Amino acid sequence: MKKIISLLLAVFISVTPVLAHSGRTDSNGGHRDKNNVSGLGYYHYHCGGYPAHLHINGVCPYKSSISAPSTYSYQPAPTPKPAAQNYTAPKYEPNKNNIYIMHCAPDMSVGESFRADAVSNNSSAPMTWSSSDSSVAEVDAATGIVTAKGIGSAVITVTNGYKSQSYTVNCKGYISYTDTKAEIDGFPIQTYKYNNEIYVVCSDLNSYGFKASYSSDEAGSRVDIDKSTEFIIPKEVIDYPNGKIAYEAIPTATQVICGLNNAKCVNGDGIMFVEFTELSALGNVHYSEPENKYTFTTSENTILSSKYTINY
Repeated sequence: MKKIISLLLAVFISVTPVLAHSGRTDSNGGHRDKNNVSGLGYYHYHCGGYPAHLHINGVCPYKSSISAPSTYSYQPAPTPKPAAQNYTAPKYEPNKNNIYIMHCAPDMSVGESFRADAVSNNSSAPMTWSSSDSSVAEVDAATGIVTAKGIGSAVITVTNGYKSQSYTVNCKGYISYTDTKAEIDGFPIQTYKYNNEIYVVCSDLNSYGFKASYSSDEAGSRVDIDKSTEFIIPKEVIDYPNGKIAYEAIPTATQVICGLNNAKCVNGDGIMFVEFTELSALGNVHYSEPENKYTFTTSENTILSSKYTINY
C-alpha cells in the first residue's frame, strides 16, 4: 500500500510542473515562465484574457486587430456572384428604317393623277401615304397614287412607322378647249374642259335666254344664273384643237348659284365658268355619247327670275 501511495505521489509531482501556473501577471499583462512550460520562452503574455502569447516587436497580436469577442455570432458566407452571361449587344444599324421617295410629281394639273414611289430599308414595315390637303391633292394611302383635285399646294408624306419623307406638290388648273359639243335650245355654245368636266362661260349664257348677274356684299361675291324670257343672238363657236389651253384656273371665293343651287364653277383669269350639267336646275340636260354632245332644253316648269343682268 505504501508503495502505491509513493508511486502516485511521484506521478503527481512529475506532472505538476507542466500544469502549474501562478496565474499572476505583471503590469504589462505577462509573467515569467522559468521552465518554459508554455513553449514560448522564459516570458509570455496573457493580456486581455487571451491565451499565452508573445508580443512581436512589442505589439500584442490580439490588440493589433480586434478585441476578443464576448460572444460568437454566425456570419453566413457571402453569396457567390453568378458567372457572367455571354451577352451580345444588338448591332447598331442607323439606316435600318430609312425611307426614300424615288419618284414624285412636284407640279400637276387638276384632274391629273400620278403614282408616287418610295422605298424603305425596313421591308417588314408597311408604308402609308397622306396629304396635308386632300381638297388640293388626294393620295391613296396604300398605293401612293396622287390625284390633283384643286388649285393650290399640298404636302405629300410617306411613312413606315419609324421615319418619313415628304414633298410638296403644286396643283395648277388649266381650262382648255374641247371637242365635246353643247347646245342650248338648239343653238351651239362654246364649251371648255376643266377637271374632265364640260364648262361654259357664265356671261355667255346671257345670249341664250339666261340671266347671269354678278353681285358682291359682306357675305362675299357670287354669280346668279336664272332663266330669262329674252333670247339674244348666240355667240360664234370656234373649233379650237381639243386640249388647247384657254385659261389658267386661279383660286377664287366667288360662288355660282344656278337657280337655287350652288353650282360647280371655276375662275379662269378672272372669268367665271359654270359646269354645263348644273343648268339642269333650270331645264333639261341630256348627253348623247355617239355625238359627244350635251343639250339643254327649257322646261315648262322653269321658274323665271326678275333679277337684273350684269354682263362682264
